[in-house]
Amino acid sequence: MIYTQSIERDNRNSQQSRWMKEYSLTEKGKDWDYCVGLSYRSRVRETHIGKRNWDKLYNELYNLDNSVYGFVVDELDDIGIGIHHHLIIGSELDFDLFSKTVESNWKNKGLSDIRRYERRSGWDILNYMTKHLNKTNRNVLSVFNSL
Repeated sequence: MIYTQSIERDNRNSQQSRWMKEYSLTEKGKDWDYCVGLSYRSRVRETHIGKRNWDKLYNELYNLDNSVYGFVVDELDDIGIGIHHHLIIGSELDFDLFSKTVESNWKNKGLSDIRRYERRSGWDILNYMTKHLNKTNRNVLSVFNSL
């Protein structure tokens, strides 16, 4: 997907990344726990359909841990037709239970990639998540909660 360049938008996305990185520490007193990628077997084109899918995942996680929170970014695929999701999540669930819950919930929809969040890794997941925000009306940020 080729996007138009906008220094102002890229600066705003960079600020958004920094704010998201600090949100968990500032608001919850602990760092993020997990980063998750969710893709689809068949193309999902509409963000409201994607939201309905990850809302079901949120509800399943919430039933196990009512303190789960985070952010979701929808991103277009390489040819700009379908969407996939990047999530940053805080949860009290251990990695095994969290992973099994996500995989079980998502297995009929597509693929899931679940990793522990590592602030000091060489790859900044939050910068990656926000790099294309608002470049189209389908590259959007949402709160991972029950709203």
